[in-house]
Amino acid sequence: MSNSKLRRLHDAAVEYCSGNKAKCVWLYRNQSHEYFDAIKASDGVMRTILKDHSGDPDSPIKGQLRGLFFLANNTYGEPPPYSYCGPRRIQIKADHMFRSAPNLYFADFYCMTGRRHYVIVVITKTGSQADLFCRRYLIPLDSASNPFLSVNNGVLYASDTNNFDVEVFYTENLNITELETSGTAIMKIAMTKGQGHSTPGGKRKDPSCRICNVTNEARNSLLRLWF
Repeated sequence: MSNSKLRRLHDAAVEYCSGNKAKCVWLYRNQSHEYFDAIKASDGVMRTILKDHSGDPDSPIKGQLRGLFFLANNTYGEPPPYSYCGPRRIQIKADHMFRSAPNLYFADFYCMTGRRHYVIVVITKTGSQADLFCRRYLIPLDSASNPFLSVNNGVLYASDTNNFDVEVFYTENLNITELETSGTAIMKIAMTKGQGHSTPGGKRKDPSCRICNVTNEARNSLLRLWF
């Protein structure tokens, strides 16, 4: 993806946000029982995986960056009771994750059905290989002022726009056994919705959406000027 297209995608995401924010107490990851059982049966480390093909087909991180996906949307300080990606959930205190990897980058803005939209914010540890990659290819976000995920007086906030989810792509391994023992993380059961699991390989964005397909939007604007 060209830097100019990524910038237009970022600007479209900013325009889509209502400006409302809610306190982000937890970052949470939903998966199957088998996924977490396998981690517990080994060394307790949840390891990063290569970014799949979900989202914009030209995303700079697709197949290039390793990380773990979390959701940031909380309601009254808690994640929603339902999950589209599996019945088991690890919740990690958001401030802990942000302190350990404080750099934020914009990576994608997309939808899959034209209704609910997603923004991907990559979080990196300073000086890591992931951080060097993001500095080169992504758009850095001001942690105090961006509309997606920001910090104010030491408190983390996520966008509270309707039909909008903030996805965090965290680029470090996490020892969930240690995090649970220290009280930094908890494991819960979530009520599943939809197919109840993620699509293998990822689900690509809706090519007909006029909100998040910035190339089409630019083309349509030119057509309106011409005709």
